[in-house]
Amino acid sequence: MPKCFFWLLISGISITLACNKEDEVLYAEDVPLAMVNHHYTELPDYTTDIGEINISAMANGNYNGMAVPSFIRSISKPNDGYCHPDVQYFPEGYKGYKYWMVFTPYFGSVGTAQHSKRFENPTVVVSNDGMNWTEPAGIKNPLALTPSIQESFLENKKEHKQGFWSDVDWLFTDNTFYLYYRGSFITAQALKKRGAKSQNNNEKLKQSAQRTIVRQTSTDGVHWTPLEVVYSSNPPYTPKNDHLLSPSFIKAGNTFCSYEVELNRGGKVFSGAEPSYVIQRTSTDGLNFSLFKKSKIVNFINTPWKDINPRYAPWHLQATYIDGFYFLCLATGDVGKYTADALFLAYSKDGVNFAVLPRAMVTQNVYRSAVFPMMSDDKTIDFGAVIGYKTGQFKYREFSLKKSELNSTLNIK
Repeated sequence: MPKCFFWLLISGISITLACNKEDEVLYAEDVPLAMVNHHYTELPDYTTDIGEINISAMANGNYNGMAVPSFIRSISKPNDGYCHPDVQYFPEGYKGYKYWMVFTPYFGSVGTAQHSKRFENPTVVVSNDGMNWTEPAGIKNPLALTPSIQESFLENKKEHKQGFWSDVDWLFTDNTFYLYYRGSFITAQALKKRGAKSQNNNEKLKQSAQRTIVRQTSTDGVHWTPLEVVYSSNPPYTPKNDHLLSPSFIKAGNTFCSYEVELNRGGKVFSGAEPSYVIQRTSTDGLNFSLFKKSKIVNFINTPWKDINPRYAPWHLQATYIDGFYFLCLATGDVGKYTADALFLAYSKDGVNFAVLPRAMVTQNVYRSAVFPMMSDDKTIDFGAVIGYKTGQFKYREFSLKKSELNSTLNIK
């Protein structure tokens, strides 16, 4: 572990004091708040669900080499148990399907008990109507099996020893899917064994971290490369043991951007008093992103979730980008209770100063959800959305936003 040393000379006696580098104060960069007219005057209807989603798939919570029947469950209706959606939409279809979604089984029939996290594994499904989903031919779901007890370590003595995956997200660029997700309480040795035999993993897996963001890629959505480590909850990537909540990734031009939620744990991380903050990192290759000190704190010019409850703040998020506009789908709630309830949509032209549509997409019982562009022209952007509820249900909706309204409200002064 890196150390820093200080020497004091007192009455001729030399005293050496050591401190862990992880005790070093790490601040993300505060970006000056832009002043804009954030009133979207003609609010569209983005609050109506078209219908409930059905996914024909199985949830598998077995360790590698095991096939215990009780850890293989159908999550087709009425056994909904869906969480953490992200969707890529292809107007002309990709490998025969317009919609490609990654998600993790959780909530609903899967539950939220300690053993439920064994099912929270990255799963890929496809659709042509946004409502009925199935697995693409040839895929082997889940993409990452449940970490075994031997691959896991304890967070604290009160918890059961069980590493897990969560918070899946992906993007599609240069004919390649880039899939990202979070591993929690999985040893560095286990990640090395599962991952690519690369210099990147050798450098980033020198010690275990409570949370690690990993990446896999695919050129067909079915066959995936071994995982590579992106960043972890160890310094200098973040202050020690930060949560790295719901990281989401986009590509804007030649730059990859990631957004994540970090809880405010006091003066060594953020200078403000918000319960949580969203930070932005950047990368040229989608693998090596800004360290925490070089990341930027996202500004929200208005915070309508506080009108519902002044304790609310972002808990989970999902990002998308199209035609020079950045969008964040924000699941907000009382983060002190480690949950979300209300869903809002924020938008930006610079990726760090966001206005928020004042009316909530959902006001209660919602979790991480996803919006995705379906079509765009000079006047409008048409979106689809998969809304994730804490009942384990996904619901589908569509809406449009006017570019003229977005541009006028983002006339940064």
